[in-house]
Amino acid sequence: MVLKIISAILTASLNLAIGAGLFFFLLLAMNGYSESDAKYGFVVYAVSALIVTVLMSTGAAIFAGRLLGREYSKVAALILAVGGFSLIGAILKFVSAVAGIATAEIVRVNF
Repeated sequence: MVLKIISAILTASLNLAIGAGLFFFLLLAMNGYSESDAKYGFVVYAVSALIVTVLMSTGAAIFAGRLLGREYSKVAALILAVGGFSLIGAILKFVSAVAGIATAEIVRVNF
């Protein structure tokens, strides 16, 4: 049980750090948009990034428990769960950033 909590906390921490870094680049990417257009993109990114963080943390905890059930060592289960779900989370957060930029562009063009 403790390993599941540790893997969830580590995965959430890594995903939040990755999300903060991507948010900085999202700010740079949407430099030319007006504030009223860019806020929709930021909201889309923030909501989707939060959902990704929760899903990846939950997935890492479940996966670590399954690896322990298959008699992996605690260290190996922790590294595999945190590393794998952090990588998947980073990819999904990049997709979220692109979706945020696309949303801001759609709002700028159509509204």
